[in-house]
Amino acid sequence: MATQPAAQEELVQRLMELFARTLDHQGTCLETLELTYAQAKLMWRLEAGDTPSLKELAKRCGVDPSNLSSVVDQLTGRGLVISRPAVHDKRVRVIRLSAEGVRLRRRLLACLAQNPSIESLPPERQDELLAILREVA
Repeated sequence: MATQPAAQEELVQRLMELFARTLDHQGTCLETLELTYAQAKLMWRLEAGDTPSLKELAKRCGVDPSNLSSVVDQLTGRGLVISRPAVHDKRVRVIRLSAEGVRLRRRLLACLAQNPSIESLPPERQDELLAILREVA
């Protein structure tokens, strides 16, 4: 049975409300951790032990490598990432999280996971929501 237009509109409206609340929560987390959105996005896309090239990391983040380069430099300055030439080609920069970067990434993920909108649901409803999101996202 197809969803009626009014129900579809409400679905989109409620998703947008959840998205807005999630962005507010994200902003609070980033402020607490003193990260910009671009810095957090890079840290989100870079897992511990991972060593992508700057070009590959930019692709993961959906940005141009020239735009990501300054973000890498900022995080390098804070001791959160390490940037070095690749062994196979000195013209290529490879990026990895430092030990402090791994710790901050864990804190970032933990903070983002404490979304009040999601936590307000009982565990079984959270499981249902996760199952639905896995189907559509």
